[in-house]
Amino acid sequence: MRRGLLGLTLVPLVASLTVAALPPDGVRATQEHLQKVIAAAEPSIVAAVVSHSTRYPPLPADEQKLPGRLGGYVRRVAPQVGRWRPIDQTPDPLDLSDPLNARDYQYGSGIVLDADGLVLTNFHLIEGATKVYVRTGTGRGFYADIHAADARSDLAVLKPVDGLGRGAALTPVKFADVRTGGEKPTVAKGMFVVALGHPAAAGIADGSASSSWGILSNIGRRTAGPGREDQRSRALHHYNMLLQTDARVTLGCSGGALLNMDGELIGLTTPMAAVTGSETAGGFAIPFDRNYRRIVDALKAGREVEYGFLGVQAEPVLPESVDGGHDRGGLRLTAVVPGTPAFTANLMPMDIVIAIDGLPVGEPDDLFLHIGAALAGTKLKLTVRRGSQTTPVEVTLAKLDHPLPWIASSRPKPVHGLRVDYSSVLLVQKQNAPRGAVAPRVPPGVVVRELEPGSPAEKKFKAINDAPNQWLITHVNNKPVPTPADFYREAASSPTGSVSVRLVNPDDPSQERDVRLP
Repeated sequence: MRRGLLGLTLVPLVASLTVAALPPDGVRATQEHLQKVIAAAEPSIVAAVVSHSTRYPPLPADEQKLPGRLGGYVRRVAPQVGRWRPIDQTPDPLDLSDPLNARDYQYGSGIVLDADGLVLTNFHLIEGATKVYVRTGTGRGFYADIHAADARSDLAVLKPVDGLGRGAALTPVKFADVRTGGEKPTVAKGMFVVALGHPAAAGIADGSASSSWGILSNIGRRTAGPGREDQRSRALHHYNMLLQTDARVTLGCSGGALLNMDGELIGLTTPMAAVTGSETAGGFAIPFDRNYRRIVDALKAGREVEYGFLGVQAEPVLPESVDGGHDRGGLRLTAVVPGTPAFTANLMPMDIVIAIDGLPVGEPDDLFLHIGAALAGTKLKLTVRRGSQTTPVEVTLAKLDHPLPWIASSRPKPVHGLRVDYSSVLLVQKQNAPRGAVAPRVPPGVVVRELEPGSPAEKKFKAINDAPNQWLITHVNNKPVPTPADFYREAASSPTGSVSVRLVNPDDPSQERDVRLP
């Protein structure tokens, strides 16, 4: 009993000695530095209120066709009395700009990307939204449309409905430099971090963000998963590539900022409750590494995030002692799918992929994350070991098909009502068919993705059959079009505007026909 009491009395004694031993100047310097970091970054953090109510008046018909178009809020007016129509002063629960209404709706945070008002936040915050209101650090606010969004990365970019207006200048966040290869990493376990966000809608009234600080508890955790690339349609946070911090990240901090001690953005905070389904201390952040920076750039441009596809199955290679004690691991390819970028680059089963653009890979998650986030159309350099030889292999990625929702306000202009997609989308769909049948090799080309109702393209394809998206387009005006970019470029170069497209049945490549549009 005496030993127990002695132990209890030593705890506060040790704590007090530790605090007393800290240099006062060092404590004050750290405090002042934190204050500077927070003050510099706070204007870049906004609060967001999201409504899912269907009681708002419908948008004009032409605006309803625009993806992500939500529109602003129009205050209700009283019936006209004589020559005057006074504004109804009764509080409207649908008005998201009223701070008193905030707690009746979903709320969160966002990060300013540019001076024009583009704001980055989480997809899960704005999914299914009918109205979104953003309150800036200056106390001013604006209603926002969804400029682009992607459920797989859980990212979305908002855009002011009618511009920022006079005097509503915004400060873009400061991004950390992306470190790759053998350079010093941008993030490291144990480094100090600062989190800024709007927990419990606290900053909805004045736009002032709340802050906390701590360390990075962990980075880049991974879990075991299937080795087939075409099955990797899950959200990216399931790869366990998130940053984990013990800084307080609570509900309302979705879309907040995780900063290093230089005030640079290293991650977008996501409460642990959003990932695990239970509220706990600390939280996660989507890392702003080279992979996610590409995704954010696509969303800033209003485009769909087209994830890269290589066309392989892989399994880990256990490191072993070779060449005088040097450990080597990597990923052994167990299958290479015909008609895919891997097949075109002459990759073969039993090849071992060691690195992708200089980044080492040791598990399937490494390969599929780096390939997917590189985006379709990107050229990558794989470091491949075949037997005793190690050689670089350049591949140009196709597109991974996945079922998760997305929004893009900037899409390719249709060609006489026709939009196309990568043929790898069709290939993946066939691979995932019942009974796991492996699809035949799909010829180079693009797949029919969309036919606008009443367009010349819809009429022509309906005359062929009722499943136009099963056809591949291999040529436009007798020129090969292996990618959507090639298709749109060749179609736009036609001097008369009329284009001839060659269709091929992927299940029977001998079936070909030419169709002229319009």
